[in-house]
Amino acid sequence: MYLRCPLCREPLQAGEKTASCSHGHSFDRAREGYFNLLPVQKKNSLDPGDDADMVAARHDFLEAGFYAPFRDTLSALIAPLQPGHLLDSGCGEGWYSTAFSALSKNTTAFDISKNALRRAARRSRDISWLVASSGDIPLGDACVDVATAIFSPVTAAESARVLKSGGSLLIAAPGEKHLWELREALYEEVRPHQAEKWQEELAPHFNFHSESRVQFRVDLPDNASLRQLLTMTPHYWRASREKRNAVEQLPSFSTQADFRILSFRKA
Repeated sequence: MYLRCPLCREPLQAGEKTASCSHGHSFDRAREGYFNLLPVQKKNSLDPGDDADMVAARHDFLEAGFYAPFRDTLSALIAPLQPGHLLDSGCGEGWYSTAFSALSKNTTAFDISKNALRRAARRSRDISWLVASSGDIPLGDACVDVATAIFSPVTAAESARVLKSGGSLLIAAPGEKHLWELREALYEEVRPHQAEKWQEELAPHFNFHSESRVQFRVDLPDNASLRQLLTMTPHYWRASREKRNAVEQLPSFSTQADFRILSFRKA
């Protein structure tokens, strides 16, 4: 691994049970297999990131294969890059990371949510799982060939720091029509998703390479899968309780999936 101490930024030597640096900072490996490299003084809340219910819902939804066409497109874009070291930023419960690990010699994945990492780390001992923030990635400089960020925050300067010269950054974001019918059922007015502000922040560090679009129908055959989709999205908290309760009672549902995958190269 290419770990960096989150306290003093010296290299971390990772062993079976602990990771430590030359300044004596030490971090225990959790029984699930991950390292928590997000010190309490760098947290914005007691338990940041997705809660256990959101993580569990996303796990069950993704395992059912509803987003498989999107995952497979991402994998097809990564494969020709032949990464020696791939970094999955904001990995959640690790469904995408596990697929990407088959395309890379070494894979590191991190998320700010300890709830997510508890599930993710059970998937594979071959992946280096970390609790960490995209604003302070605990990896050394220029050690990553390909970085991915799927529906997760991107800190341009940090992503550029850990990527090698010419390295690739793949960012997946919602397209204009993503989950359109679901949003219609939850809100009085629905507007297309807008381009993210972070694209402007990338310009000093990255050159735009390409954009891919993935669109398909998501047919949810039962109420359980509908509840999983609703719970794993921010819409669960943004919609009114009345609208949310009405959707939660539906026996099945069909909605549009619309993803944008933007590829950048480190300048």
